[in-house]
Amino acid sequence: MARLPAADQDALTALLARLRIRFRALRPLYVSRSDELSYDTALRCLEAACHGDHTFRAMAGLFAGDGLTADTSARDHYMAESLLWHLDRLGPSARVVLMAHNAHIQKTPVSFDGRLTGLPMGQHLHHALGDAYFALGLTSTTGRTAEMRRDETAPFGFTVHDAPLPPLEPGGVETAFASAGLGLAVAALRRARAEGVPGPDRVRMQSVHLHTPVADAFDAVISTPASTATSLTTTPLETS
Repeated sequence: MARLPAADQDALTALLARLRIRFRALRPLYVSRSDELSYDTALRCLEAACHGDHTFRAMAGLFAGDGLTADTSARDHYMAESLLWHLDRLGPSARVVLMAHNAHIQKTPVSFDGRLTGLPMGQHLHHALGDAYFALGLTSTTGRTAEMRRDETAPFGFTVHDAPLPPLEPGGVETAFASAGLGLAVAALRRARAEGVPGPDRVRMQSVHLHTPVADAFDAVISTPASTATSLTTTPLETS
C-alpha cells in the first residue's frame, strides 16, 4: 500500500470511512435483509479493513520517522475490541485463552529508545476487564528466536529469520530466572505487584530487550530453559 500514490491512499481511506459510516447508519435496513449476527459480523470485517488501512499507513510513517505518536496502536485496539466482541456474545461464565506476542498481551505501553510506539491490546483489555484479564508472558533464558526483517518484496512486507537470543541483561526478567537456576519456571507477578516488590525492568522481545516494568506489564511470566526457531509450512519461522 505504501507504494501507492498519496492521492490513491487518501482516496482509499476516505472510501472506507464513508462506507463505515453508511453501514452503521443503515443498520436497521441491513438487519431486516439478513439478521443481527450477520450484520454484526460484516461490521466487524469492515472495522478490520478500516483499522488495517490505518495500520499500514501508520507503519509506513513509523519506518519513515515522521509518524504520529503511538499511531500503530490501531491494530491492537481492533484486536482488543474483537475479543470483547466475542465475549459479549458468549455466556457470562465464558473464558477465553488468547495466544499472541508478548508485546500485544502486555498491559504497559510499548516504547523503544524512549519513544512511545504503541498501546498494546493487553492495555486495552486490562482497562475494559480489570483483573479478569490475565496476561501470561513467555520467555526463555537461552537458545534462538524468530526475528523479523523488513522486505518490501515479501507478501507481508517482512521475512522471518532464525536469530540468536541477545545476551542476558542486568534488570531483565530472563536474568532473574537464570540466577534462580530453576529451569522451566513461572513467576507469579500479581502478588509481587500487590506487595510493592520491585520487579525486572525489561523483557526479551525477539532478539532485543523491551524496557518496561515487567510486574506491571504481566500477571505472570513463564520461562523455558531454551527456545528454538523451527520452519513450518504456514509461516516461514515460528518460535517454540
